Amino acid sequence: MFRKVQFTFTLFFSFLVAGLSQAQEPKVTRYNGKVSQQFVMNRETVIIDHATGKRISYAEYDEKLKRNPGMYKTLPIFDKYGKPSSFELIKKSQVYVQEDGSVMNNPDLMPEIGEPISPFIMTGLDGKEYNSEKLRGKYILLGFWVKYEKPLYSLAATKVISDFVDENKKKGVEIVSLGTTLNTEEECMQAIPKRNCGFVPVPDSFGFNHRYKISETPYFILVDRKGIIRAMAPHTEFSKISDLVLR
Repeated sequence: MFRKVQFTFTLFFSFLVAGLSQAQEPKVTRYNGKVSQQFVMNRETVIIDHATGKRISYAEYDEKLKRNPGMYKTLPIFDKYGKPSSFELIKKSQVYVQEDGSVMNNPDLMPEIGEPISPFIMTGLDGKEYNSEKLRGKYILLGFWVKYEKPLYSLAATKVISDFVDENKKKGVEIVSLGTTLNTEEECMQAIPKRNCGFVPVPDSFGFNHRYKISETPYFILVDRKGIIRAMAPHTEFSKISDLVLR
């Protein structure tokens, strides 16, 4: 038996236009957006009961849903690869479930400045593997997107990123910059222009947005050489990152 879990994730999108591109680029302040994804569960799927913290069988899970229709929400748990390796059964009263059934990430569960970044392994559009454990000694800039498309993804949006990375490179400070997205590899190839966008695109990687409980996008996390979170900011406040003096 297979059960498809429809997971609709609510995001707040924000975008700020700056510099000379302001006349050409549309300005978007903030609006609600929803991303819908389907994940397939089967009898081998790892399912955790949120109430007890223990694993339950698929039969127990199925029985709970049948005996208590509409009471529970099944949420995927994303691993270091950004994949839903397990699922958690939670009472709807314990999560931010909107009237339309979408789930709002709890910002209180986001990473915090001063904490180690939870491990990740991303495969970039360049074919390289980026393992957070192996990137120690370098700064890492994680950019969380939905799709590389306007109005959020534009020349003005990416220039502040590329400028930050390039300026630090001139000072001898290397920053590994990565950008998550729902886009497939083919879509990334079409969306990414030949100009420097400031990051290595990571196709099919929206699971990392879930893993780090990102509730606003574009959003950025700067990790220092020791793997500790140095700064965090939405795109509209990117200066909190770009104004830092890195050594």
